[in-house]
Amino acid sequence: MNDRDLKDLIDQSLNETIGEDDLRALEQRLIEDPVSRLYYLKSTNLHASLRHRFSVKPNPGNVLSFINHFFTIRRVLLAVAASLVLFFGIFSLWIPSRSVGEVAQVVGAYRDNGVAYEIGEAVEPGSIFISRGLLRLDFSNGARVTLEGPAELEVFKESRIVLRRGLVTATIPESAVGFVVDTISAHVVDLGTSFGVSVRENGQTKVCVFDGEVEVSSSKTSGVSKLTQLVREGEAVRTKVDSSVIDSVSYETAQFENAWPVNYGVLQTTGSMRFVSPGPNFHPGNYEDNEHIVVFPEKRDFKASESIRVDMIDPGEYEKSHYDEKPTLVPNRAMTSYLLQLDAYPEGKNPNRRRSVRGQITFANPIVGVVTEDRLLNQSEVVFGIPGADYPSARTIEPRPEGDQRPGFDKLILTADRHSLILELRENPGHLDQVRVLVEAD
Repeated sequence: MNDRDLKDLIDQSLNETIGEDDLRALEQRLIEDPVSRLYYLKSTNLHASLRHRFSVKPNPGNVLSFINHFFTIRRVLLAVAASLVLFFGIFSLWIPSRSVGEVAQVVGAYRDNGVAYEIGEAVEPGSIFISRGLLRLDFSNGARVTLEGPAELEVFKESRIVLRRGLVTATIPESAVGFVVDTISAHVVDLGTSFGVSVRENGQTKVCVFDGEVEVSSSKTSGVSKLTQLVREGEAVRTKVDSSVIDSVSYETAQFENAWPVNYGVLQTTGSMRFVSPGPNFHPGNYEDNEHIVVFPEKRDFKASESIRVDMIDPGEYEKSHYDEKPTLVPNRAMTSYLLQLDAYPEGKNPNRRRSVRGQITFANPIVGVVTEDRLLNQSEVVFGIPGADYPSARTIEPRPEGDQRPGFDKLILTADRHSLILELRENPGHLDQVRVLVEAD
């Protein structure tokens, strides 16, 4: 339909001589073409002004004709209005969203201006400053990055960030393989892994791989001369601003032990709790510790194909019960598993002294089950345990029997909000206590 046809149809509509077929054709043209809509609105405006200026006293016939004309115009205008709503609705879909993820967890995280970050805030391309605390960013491709302040991070897109200063830990699923962390001295490309990156004030960068592997190259080299080093689980490297050399350094995860738990869904630990990052020695049997309850992350977002029997699911203090009275968790429920352990050993002037350790651990998601007794620990280990890991035996905790006033018993409390466990474990050297905690998966 050309412009002349459009003008004729509009004139017929305004002069009340348009037929039903032509009216439908006009409506279709107005729906499809925004320029035609503007021309129609101008024409109806002009027509209404002229009609008002040169109108004569109407007779009953003219009144009826005006009413018919009014409803004809009203019908077309409604079609135009509907088409405008449709047009702008579709147009808004063409405007790409800048958001590439969201703030998933906040642990005392503040901006440089003192304003606290909040869960649910959109992550958009640009700079992120954090003066203190921990901030977990979940990207739309599945990558999970925790930033520890003071730090500065620039987000370019869902698959690339630049760490200006500070420290990050990253957990990258298959959907986000190839995720890039750049610094002033290093270019880090994920190959499906979990790792940490720290940048000092002088630009020195350390890359520590907890699981899987990454490719690291120096920012001083590029093109054909670019040197790339593959860094695997349990390895760490260092780069410097004034050098193209990539140095291998000792694998030490201590500096990442605040940020890494948040990556894995642990919001906070208080008291004598120690979270262990993955690595080549990631076996509960390798961690004797008289001072801490050690936390091992096990399987993540895992669905058991069968029901799981546990020792407790309800808030309160743990008490022993018969096996047949134990609650069960239904199959195919997505859970993440953590193992908490006190493994005492002889040391010092009184090597056989009974050890006592207290702590509290708080998870981002609700706790759905707690396992404490040998039989259930062994059964759940088959489902949630780390394949090939060394799990010691004889590990049941001993709660105080009802009415017993003697000292020296273990205590475990699941808080009312189901997010925290409070523990007081006592054990003789050469023995250990273990608790498996099952938490609702993301």
